[in-house]
Amino acid sequence: MPMPFRKTALLLGACLAVGAASATAAKPAGPQRPNVVVIVTDDMGYGDPSLYGNRLIETRNIDSIGREGVMFTDGYASAPLCSPSRAGLVTGRYQQRFGFEQQISNGAFPELREVREEDGSLAPVQGEAEFLRRGVPASEKNIGEIFRSQGYRTAVIGKWHLGNGPEFLPNNRGFDHSFVFYGNTSLQSKNLSDPDMLSFKVDYHDELPLVAWSREGLNAVRKNGQIVNVEDFLLFRFRDEAVQFIEDNKNKPFLLYLPLNAPQPPLQVPSTYFERLRADIRNIHARAYNALLLAEDDAVGAVLDKLKSTGLDRNTIVFFVSDNGSAVSRPGRNVPFSGGKTSTLEGGIRVPYMIRWPAQLPAGQVYRKPVSLLDILPTAAAAAGLALPRDRALDGVNLLPYLKGAGGAPHDILYWKLGAESAVRMDRWKLWLNTRTGAAKLFDLERDPAEANDLSASEPAVFTDLKARYDAWNAALPPRAWTTVSPAPRKLK
Repeated sequence: MPMPFRKTALLLGACLAVGAASATAAKPAGPQRPNVVVIVTDDMGYGDPSLYGNRLIETRNIDSIGREGVMFTDGYASAPLCSPSRAGLVTGRYQQRFGFEQQISNGAFPELREVREEDGSLAPVQGEAEFLRRGVPASEKNIGEIFRSQGYRTAVIGKWHLGNGPEFLPNNRGFDHSFVFYGNTSLQSKNLSDPDMLSFKVDYHDELPLVAWSREGLNAVRKNGQIVNVEDFLLFRFRDEAVQFIEDNKNKPFLLYLPLNAPQPPLQVPSTYFERLRADIRNIHARAYNALLLAEDDAVGAVLDKLKSTGLDRNTIVFFVSDNGSAVSRPGRNVPFSGGKTSTLEGGIRVPYMIRWPAQLPAGQVYRKPVSLLDILPTAAAAAGLALPRDRALDGVNLLPYLKGAGGAPHDILYWKLGAESAVRMDRWKLWLNTRTGAAKLFDLERDPAEANDLSASEPAVFTDLKARYDAWNAALPPRAWTTVSPAPRKLK
């Protein structure tokens, strides 16, 4: 049963007032390079938005990105797990190329400070030194660094999860402004006596110590590196910070990286959203989960409305994606696929994926060839006319020519690897491997999207070809930079 929480200070009316006040704002003078907004949801299943089949709710704002732009049926994360997937997104490269295969952390670790021995080496203080070395290395150039170095104002608002040592933090990695928590999850509301908030325990995240139920340590919210007290419903505070960043930078080109903290646990949602859903949804967790999706849809809508009220919407390219599929222990919808978060089956890696750019892309496109989160950086850079690093190969590609009628497919082949599970997709064929069990299966995704029928025996040539390609790709990768998910944390004080 739900537990009560104290009422949040944030009201929807405040958001509407901000929108009304900005409706009369002057449009920026003269031509301007396109703005870029990258919205990343946390563990949203492929079938969670109504545009992708959810019939319990209507996510009209999220859907509008696909309806007014491009909806991708075969959009993929580069990993079925938060941290490595985001590392691939921000660099445009398979994260395994720089050893970033595993999660940086699961947990509300304490405030971490670098501790060094006399010889200068990191001291193993209860796992903290090991923890601080994990992140996207400085040798990789991320989307913030590339855009800021070429004249864009840059911000990240939401969940960072790309490194905790000083050299990995957002303000040291290309972002002018950050309003984030560093870890993998944080409380939506810390007001534990609020009767107008509902909370539900739905999966393992709710049982692990120091993971979801705090705002301390890595779960604390930081503005440009300094911890700030947030009494608001956190998803809505991220919404308001994003709206304010757009307002503050409406007269100059900007990049807004907006990795929102929903529908990842903890499953907390204002009761008003819960009550909007039909009482005949008997699974109370499903009702709450879809209520949180509605709240997230409203947050996305506020950002889109701000772009419109400032006259920036036509010349802003908006991406909407999820970092991976929903965990199977949650009420999220990965249908029609099998598996979920942490699995390289389709349910773990195929995600909602949409792009909207009214000035350049016609509305109503449905694109059916495989694309990847790796494509966001090169596509955004091409839209903005920015140069990309020439000293390394990007695995992502610029999607714009394909969305404007170019023939062929963006990718001949895509690869995945996370722990024991790996996968390869080439055209309609999917090879799935599990080194723990020794399983190796071949699927025809056009005929069998649920990956129920193994064709490795009946299509030996395809199986052998894909296995050889995977082995060659895997052999070229460096060793993993770390192999454990989390060092043992000490207790928070």
